[in-house]
Amino acid sequence: HIFFLFNIFLNSKEIIIADISDNKIDIDVGFKGAKLLFFGVIDNQGDIVVSVTGPRKAVKVRKKEKKMGLWINSDLKVFYDVPTYYYVASTKPLNELNADQALLVNQVGIKNIRFEGAEEKEEKERDFWKSGIINTMIKSKRYFSEEGYINISDKRLFKTELNFSAELTDGEYLVNTLLIKNGNVIAARRSFINVSKSGYGEKIYKMAMENSFLYGLMSVLFAMIFGFTVHETIRRVNA
Repeated sequence: HIFFLFNIFLNSKEIIIADISDNKIDIDVGFKGAKLLFFGVIDNQGDIVVSVTGPRKAVKVRKKEKKMGLWINSDLKVFYDVPTYYYVASTKPLNELNADQALLVNQVGIKNIRFEGAEEKEEKERDFWKSGIINTMIKSKRYFSEEGYINISDKRLFKTELNFSAELTDGEYLVNTLLIKNGNVIAARRSFINVSKSGYGEKIYKMAMENSFLYGLMSVLFAMIFGFTVHETIRRVNA
């Protein structure tokens, strides 16, 4: 889809300028999410849509069935290029833009997100698996089912807040901005936000990835010390 955006730049004289208050988010211990100011200017009237897509990764999905009173895994599918995060904001609800084809091509809106996997399944069954992934992402606050609002002033200046929950994974986040008029994309801009772990969070993550045995040992040791401390505290209080 890079070609699609590039083609817009070549064949359109319309201009959209957009920027972010900060193009980097640091994740540390106790990180509770972040909000970044997104703002810009357009040289033609229209509706603005911005989507934030997290790093794409493979996701394993297990289907559970109840047999003899027990829930067991009956099937397993692997989907690829699944965004780990998704957020969209616009000047009006997406279903009021009358731009279904443009939104589909640019994967704007949760229902238009595409990822590969389970192509051997019938379309209806594959959509069932895909819906399971999306619903799980929404429950874990990685996808936002509600659209954010972009405010336009003087028919040219726009701004909104990009919301990021605490459930961020590190990597490069793609920010696509579209200017839509009469159902067509007349201008586009692409930006990036880098999300990375820092401080103790980074050290713990590196230890878990590079030395899983030591990380597990320290976790058990910490749990034992914590349990002993709680036990002693309760014993002394009740003494």
